[in-house]
Amino acid sequence: MKSNLIIYWVRRDLRLEDNSALFYAIEKARETGAIFAPVFILEDYMLEASPESQFGYPQRFLLARAIPKLTEQFPQFHLIRGKGARSLIELSQIHNLEIFVNQDIYPDFDTQISKIREAGIKVNIFADRLSVNPETRSQNGSLYTVFTPFKKSVWQEFLNLQALPKPELNSINYASTPLSSSWQYIEPQTNIIESLFNTKREFRILDITYDLDQYFDLPDLSNWYTSESEALESFQHYLVFGKLENYSLNRNSLELDIIDNGQTSRMSLALAWGFVSARKLKDEIIRYLNLSVEELSMDNKTSNGASAYISELVWREFYAYLLYHQPDLLDLEFQAQYRQTMDWVQGKKAQDRFVAWMTGRTGYKVVDASMQQLVQTGWMHNRSRMIVASVLSKNLGIDWRWGQEYFRASLIDLDEPSNNGGWQWGASVGADPKPIRIFNPYLQAENYDTKGLYQDKWLDEKYHNTVLEPIIPHPQARQEAVIRYKQAKEVYLVSKNAKG
Repeated sequence: MKSNLIIYWVRRDLRLEDNSALFYAIEKARETGAIFAPVFILEDYMLEASPESQFGYPQRFLLARAIPKLTEQFPQFHLIRGKGARSLIELSQIHNLEIFVNQDIYPDFDTQISKIREAGIKVNIFADRLSVNPETRSQNGSLYTVFTPFKKSVWQEFLNLQALPKPELNSINYASTPLSSSWQYIEPQTNIIESLFNTKREFRILDITYDLDQYFDLPDLSNWYTSESEALESFQHYLVFGKLENYSLNRNSLELDIIDNGQTSRMSLALAWGFVSARKLKDEIIRYLNLSVEELSMDNKTSNGASAYISELVWREFYAYLLYHQPDLLDLEFQAQYRQTMDWVQGKKAQDRFVAWMTGRTGYKVVDASMQQLVQTGWMHNRSRMIVASVLSKNLGIDWRWGQEYFRASLIDLDEPSNNGGWQWGASVGADPKPIRIFNPYLQAENYDTKGLYQDKWLDEKYHNTVLEPIIPHPQARQEAVIRYKQAKEVYLVSKNAKG
């Protein structure tokens, strides 16, 4: 006779507090007396590091350190190697499974859930990466396509979301190992997990594979937090040192980014891998500043920084909302007028420009400094992300998907909805449409790196001593970009009219 087994399937939620799937899985195990098993599955795409299924070196580095710290929190933990859906379906042959999992706005999540449910296994899915109601609609019943109306619609809902407490982990019966003889168990130690990962650092654009080892040394990722407690400690340090109060003024400053660990919280990594939830950060802000929800809704000096920070959390909700409803946005422009109508630079010229951009050799100093920050740390300031995305797509005329793919290979804080939303925004093909934004890299440097400290930090002496002309002068690049986008619209309108 099969035993009843409650599975908490860990994915991008490496925490205990405000973890809905974990909280309710433990509650169900306690109520029913079923045995309980937290499970993390090291899947093939993670281990193989193939260009087809991008899982970059920074993410491999992080997981090898984060998983052991998470497993230490549980009396018993199941770390296995295999395919997600297949492993759980195999387990259902010997146990009556009920799976608890947090929703993951990633391409393979719905596919795996469908396979599991088709096998007759009960799956409970909880809102996590997208906290607000995904069925939020505008007054005319359509999906929101512009951020500000979306923000107004969900602001109060987001502020009132309740974070769940850390569950009591020791009051239930844990399943012993092995749960199944077909499962390949992995010892949760950093060196063992790292030994399973392919060491390649490759990504693919069209039919060309780029090997990052040919261009760069490994980034230094040793200063990043890799657990829930470390992430919370980092955020509390950010609050205690008063950086939130001036967040709206300082968050775009590149020169301040290199002074005293910068003026941003660097919580993008915590949110990407679920060390901390957006709801928890919101609650920490309210608690620390002793503000009410009503005060956060008002534009006053007391809550200015806090409101600006929470607004950025809602931006993350917006991008997750869009990708939730349109998974094809990873490869498709949100705006129909730019789908297959853009005359992107092609061939060897595109490849040469892309490599120059990737390696920080565009001749635009602020762009090259930004790319070096990414190369050396696995992270890039948000203002820099906007600048380099605009320059790649507008100045250099390169398809935005190339930049998205490079970021996927290089960012330690990769979050698919935010990365995709940011690239589509930077290329002016995404949601929140406005007149085409063509960032002037010189003005961006003057406005956000007024003393050149950021550029001095990330560009070495050799770069400073080399006269590197821009690949294309900005006035010419701007003119070409305007023509490119105008022609794309014209092509779209002609095609649309032809279809009737």
